[in-house]
Amino acid sequence: MIKSILNYLLSDTELLNLIAYTDQNKRINPYEPFDKEDYPYIVYEVSPFLASEGTTQYRCDIRVTTQNVLLLESISNRLLFLFHKKKTGVKINDTTIYSSKHAGGSGIVFYPDFKIFEQTLTFNIKAI
Repeated sequence: MIKSILNYLLSDTELLNLIAYTDQNKRINPYEPFDKEDYPYIVYEVSPFLASEGTTQYRCDIRVTTQNVLLLESISNRLLFLFHKKKTGVKINDTTIYSSKHAGGSGIVFYPDFKIFEQTLTFNIKAI
């Protein structure tokens, strides 16, 4: 599911434009950013709800980090659209997600020492 989420995020040109993603500046990565000082970036983690082989339910935490709070809001809103508000269904490679809902996350956090803003969005994903 990790690779599927990455492919889904990389398929959205609006999101890629918001974060200025390029092949040299890979700003969407699982677990850790490609470059911790190259903002903005998106880091995500996916974990199964159940520790069984055939699980189809996952929790996806997506952390957005920027130096601009307005950009952070734009990126977060796009992620909400992609994983929560999109009514046409989500297809990632050959896996169709039939339920993806925003389940919470953090508010916007500012780290004054680094002059960065961060927000985590949590989604519950159920795949076929």
